[in-house]
Amino acid sequence: MLPELNAIYSISSQQIDQFWNEGFIYLKEVLNQDEIKIYGDIIRKTANKRINDNKLEPVSEGAFYQTLNLRFDSPEMMKFCLAERFGGIVSQLLNVDAVRIYHEQVLFKPSGGNETLWHQDQFYWPLDSNLVVGMWMPIVDCTNEMGMIRFVKSSHRYGDQKGDVISKNSHLIFDSFIKKENLEIIEIESCNAGDCTFHFGWTAHGAGPNLSERMREAMIVSFFADGTRVGELYNSARVNDAKYFLGGKQPGELADSDLNSIVYKKKIKKN
Repeated sequence: MLPELNAIYSISSQQIDQFWNEGFIYLKEVLNQDEIKIYGDIIRKTANKRINDNKLEPVSEGAFYQTLNLRFDSPEMMKFCLAERFGGIVSQLLNVDAVRIYHEQVLFKPSGGNETLWHQDQFYWPLDSNLVVGMWMPIVDCTNEMGMIRFVKSSHRYGDQKGDVISKNSHLIFDSFIKKENLEIIEIESCNAGDCTFHFGWTAHGAGPNLSERMREAMIVSFFADGTRVGELYNSARVNDAKYFLGGKQPGELADSDLNSIVYKKKIKKN
């Protein structure tokens, strides 16, 4: 029987402050060992079938295998991606009443996979709000040599840097930005399967190369506050994302398509 993943994971006020100040937070054991073993196997099998059936190759300058919208492949994947626990964490971090899913993807960094170059997720995501969050969850225990996620501390405060898709050009843009603003780079040294990071959509981030002999398998689910509207489609990546992840919604319209289910809604206490 599949774990329900509806128990609330409580966040402290200090953790919320850290998230807003630094643009990201690392949370341990969002899924326990039993939960991540079951769902990790489901995610791995689903992703590997996609990769093999479609003969996918690593993307983003050879950094990782990527495949998206896996929740539509099975009821089990749907249950994971729409888990109330994840939405509840985002609700607490953002202090909002309801949270919608944007999309989900696996990023499997193979042995020898290149560095994931600096970028901002909201370069891709056409959402007219800062209340947008990405969750990064490894489904295997990870060491530093496997290519751990790294963040540019407090970079979300500077908003849209008009970067690029993940590329050498985006890396140069953010290298210059980091040096100009004298920002600190924080790398998660190691983590266990079921641990998570959460980061704002404008937080610049990347990951190291995979120098190990193992695949670094990670699942990413992205969320936004209910009531968010579609933002400007000022590049081809945003045009594609609006089509495939926002149901073709246009700028100014509510981002409430059938693809963007509510994953968490605060329960109103009755007196």
